[in-house]
Order: sequence, then structure tokens, then C-alpha cells
Amino acid sequence: MSAIDPGRFSPPPGFSRTAERLEAAGFEAWAVGGSIRDAYVAQIGGAPDLPEPDWDLTTDARPQDVMRLFPRTVPVGVSHGTVTVLDGDDSYEVTTFRRDVETDGRHARVAFADSIEEDLGRRDFTANAIAWRPASGEVRDAWEGAEDIEDGILRAVGEPEARFREDYLRVLRGFRFAGRFGWAVEARTDEAMRAAVDGLPGLSAERVREELLKVMADPKPSAALELYSACGALRHWYPELLGLAADGDAWRSALGAVEAASAQAANVRLASLLVCASETPEGRAEAAESLLSRLKFSNADRRYVARLARLYLPFVGALDSAAEHRRWLAAVGDAWEDLFELHFAAARAAGETQAERYLEATRARVREERADDPVLDLAGLAVKGDDLLALGMSPGPLVRLLLEELLEQVIEDPARNDREALLDEARRLIEIGSLAEASRLRDAPPAGKGPPGAPADD
Repeated sequence: MSAIDPGRFSPPPGFSRTAERLEAAGFEAWAVGGSIRDAYVAQIGGAPDLPEPDWDLTTDARPQDVMRLFPRTVPVGVSHGTVTVLDGDDSYEVTTFRRDVETDGRHARVAFADSIEEDLGRRDFTANAIAWRPASGEVRDAWEGAEDIEDGILRAVGEPEARFREDYLRVLRGFRFAGRFGWAVEARTDEAMRAAVDGLPGLSAERVREELLKVMADPKPSAALELYSACGALRHWYPELLGLAADGDAWRSALGAVEAASAQAANVRLASLLVCASETPEGRAEAAESLLSRLKFSNADRRYVARLARLYLPFVGALDSAAEHRRWLAAVGDAWEDLFELHFAAARAAGETQAERYLEATRARVREERADDPVLDLAGLAVKGDDLLALGMSPGPLVRLLLEELLEQVIEDPARNDREALLDEARRLIEIGSLAEASRLRDAPPAGKGPPGAPADD
């Protein structure tokens, strides 16, 4: 008999209402998968920092029955038997019992099943193959998942090789579960997972991305990422990290920084890995762009993580001048707080308490500068391009160059952001022709180099 005590489960009220309506209509309603696994882990005192699980249902009701019973539904996956039932602001996935008919490692063709036993037999790991029927309090655990949870073992349901061939994403899911709970992978399951790693390229980028984000949302993602490296998953989807992982000390430091960053800040955690992928700002940004593009992250996330990676160094210090703090803020824009978080994470991971104190002092000074709302970009400058055109400048790149020079002076001394003072300075710079000379020097080739195609100096 299972040691699971359903009396200690605490599903949300909407879940209970959904299950009760299904049962009242003559159908079975079972909670299964992650909700039961996590509830039992909590019951035996493991992994106390787990996020609240999704309480979803499996049933012998067909999708059309579910949509008939509930007034508010979303047919998110009717062909696979899943209907989302809306209850107030909450939602619950209700899925018909299923059995696999045919799989190709990426997609499964399923048929509806008639019993909870058939449904549990197609699941990936024993810890996820436990079901509870709220109406009767009955627990079904034919694969002894509760015992594996108690023993801290990740074991595939049935034949491990078959489970991973059915869906290669189960390899990555296995890494996540083993890492999240600190479970040892059972020997045959481990062997089959390693053998199945070469099937990972056949997965869709979107599924791999979502799996990575789940790892990044875990309280302690480093164990799962270690398995990514140890089992060869990096070479298929994360080649930018191979060089880092080959350096054991650097890899452990990077994983420590990932773990020291907030679990609610996925972009910061991703950047914590990528800032270690190259020694140059350009290399770090290129690695971020490449990896996140491959995984089809949104353009906004891809660009932002690449910015964090590029701007990670050079950093600002507590002993720098106020002008240098403003100059750094102007360069990094709205990324400044996350850049501090990256450096705090690295310091915490290394156990460098003195570095943390210095960072705190630096952040306090930078916050003081921010509180004064200094002008940090052209939008806040007291003069605009039209003002310079009115002084006789011709439209073109020199107008922006002059505005940027005036902005630099204002960043150095915020009191100079006065319209008349800036116009006087603009007239002076135009009169002495310094802008044209600055532009010429900026665009000139390095010493000893001619234009493209010209012979080099002797």
C-alpha cells in the first residue's frame, strides 16, 4: 500500500470543483503527474522551495464531454485529448486517458484509453506515474513511484529505451527532475538517457527552450545543467557553452553564478552563463545572439540578454567619480540594475563578501546619481537638432555628432544643460571647425593604412 497521504494534499478550490463536476456526470477524475509528485515530495520533507504545481486532471471523459459539461473551455489540444477548463481567473487542463499508438521521438500519435492504468503506463518516469482520485481518496501507483521518490531515484516507466525513443524531450526532462530533487538516476535509465542524447537534434527549438526555462526557474538549476554537460546535450543545442564546460573551474563558477541569481530573473541567469562564454564583449554578445536565436527566444529577450553579456565589463566602481557613474549609466541604459545583479551573483557564488560590500557601496552611489534624474541621452538635452540647423549647420551626420558632444559635456557637468549655454557652446564648436576635424579623424583609417585596396606604407 502506498505511503502517500491524500489528506495532506491541498489542491486549489477550482481544481476540486472541476473534479466534482466530472464525477457527478459519471466520469472518473484523477490528479496525476507533477502535482502528485510534488505534493508527495513536500509530504516527506523534500525540496521545500518548489513552486506551486499545476493541478491538472485526467479522465475517461472525451473532449466533447468536457466541453459539454463546462460553460467556459478552451480547446487547446482536442486532437490530443486536452481541454482547458476555466474557473474564474484560474484554468485547469483536463485530458482524456491516452495510450501511445505511434511515436517518432518528437511527436506521438495517441488513442484514447479507457483506464487510468493505461494512461499511467505511457508516462515518462515512475515519480510522474502516480494518480489520485479526489472523489474516493484512492491512489494508483502501479509503477511504485512513491517508493522511488522516498529513495531519491529517477526511474523510467517500463523499458527506459522505449520511453526515450517515444519522445527525446524526456531526456532533458529527466535531467531537470534529477537536478531539481537531487535524485540519483537509476542505472538502466541513466544508460538509456545517455544513449538517447543523439536524438535531441530532432526536437523543436521551442520545446528545448521551454525546458531550459523550467530549469532556470528552479531554485537550484546547477545540477541539471551539470547533467546537460556530462551527458553530451550541450553539443546539440548549446555549442556556445562547450568551451566553458571544458574548463571545469570556469564551468563550476558560471553555474554557481546562475544559481546565485534570482530564480525569477531568467534573463539574468542566462546572461550569467553567457558572460563566461568569451573574454570579449563582442564574443559574449555573439554567443548570446547565437544561442538564443537557435532556441527561438523572442527578439526582445535575445537582444536584452546579448546586451547584458556585452555590457558586463567594463564595470563601474564605488571610487569612480560621479561623472563616471553618469557616463556608465548613459552607456548601459535600463540594463544597469540587472548588470549589478550579474556581478552580485558572481561575488556570492565565489563567496567574496568583501566584493559584495564593495558592490553594495557602488550601487548606493549609482542610485544616488539616478535619483537626481540626470540627463543621460539626447532626448533630455536642452537643445535639439533643429536648434543646430537654425545656427546654420547643414543636415547630416555632423548635427548628431555635435549633439553627442554637447551631451558628453552635460553628463560631465549636469548644470550645463541650459539651452542658451549649450547654444553658445555649439556656436563656438562650429566656428572653430572642431566637428569637421573630429569627424575626419574618426573616419580616417589607422596610421599606416590606406583606403581599401591601397598599398600599405613601406
